Amino acid sequence: MVIPPHPITRPARTAVAVLAVVAALVALAAGCVSNKDVREAEQSVYDADFATVFNETVTAVRELYPTLDDDPRNGIIKTAWHQVRFSNDSDDPKTVRARDRAAGLDSPTATQSALGGQQSLAMTRTFIRFDVTVMGGRPWRIRVIGKAAEWEPGNAVPSEMRGASKPAWLEGRTDALVVAIHDRLKAYARKAPKQAAPVAVAEPENLASFGPIPEAAARTLAAVGRALNDRDNRALRQQLADDVVWSLGAEPGADTAITMWQADPDTLTQMRAALAAGCRPDGATRVACPPAATEQPGYVGWRLLLEKRGAAWKVTAFVQGD
Repeated sequence: MVIPPHPITRPARTAVAVLAVVAALVALAAGCVSNKDVREAEQSVYDADFATVFNETVTAVRELYPTLDDDPRNGIIKTAWHQVRFSNDSDDPKTVRARDRAAGLDSPTATQSALGGQQSLAMTRTFIRFDVTVMGGRPWRIRVIGKAAEWEPGNAVPSEMRGASKPAWLEGRTDALVVAIHDRLKAYARKAPKQAAPVAVAEPENLASFGPIPEAAARTLAAVGRALNDRDNRALRQQLADDVVWSLGAEPGADTAITMWQADPDTLTQMRAALAAGCRPDGATRVACPPAATEQPGYVGWRLLLEKRGAAWKVTAFVQGD
């Protein structure tokens, strides 16, 4: 006699669906993503307004790591330390039992003896956190950096695991977050160009292309150019004076400048063009780019000003107008 399959009721189907979703989230958090998905995410940029990309990224991060701080002005999301929980022993190549055996302990539940014997490493806790940055201009790139830490009984705070002590599971969980963010932003994704094609900026070994300006000033301009080409706002911020003028009549400020330039990528394109045109001295401690800014009376185009502040040269203005 053939027994017909038992029909699945609607509540049962709902429960199965919920379990499937939960299982998918657990797998994602544990780093179970395909290499294909990781490559697709890593090779994507996102063509949408900064606010859309940043907010969707925050949502994706919060779904896996709920406690976080976000800084939309600089495009930065920092999670708190979250305890890592393993679904099985194979999830972590340095399992509790393996570490206990290496420490000469027979049982993972062993405790420290009155004579000062070792305590089981089963009480060790591991943690993970992420720094996520929405960077560049439209289309936006997303950088995810994962960090791991370990807490042992007796320590006040966890110790970050670096170098050879960095756990094998960190890369997989970082990849999982990269894919989760990409899945959230797929509607805006497109494949990143293999090589950015902005106006070329001289490398430090070709400083003469910036014109007859002090070598130290040319090195700062080369660093600005690399930051623009790499879409690296942190590196660009390091070359700005804190009181940089980003718009005539607006309150100066480097952090505000970065935020406004992120919102209008054409401004950074104009900055590249100004550097590529070369620069000229504008007094003993100031440089202006392009040369027209000093050589043409009444020039009202984009101009970048570089000034010597102490021992360093800093960008003090990038504005359009007279």
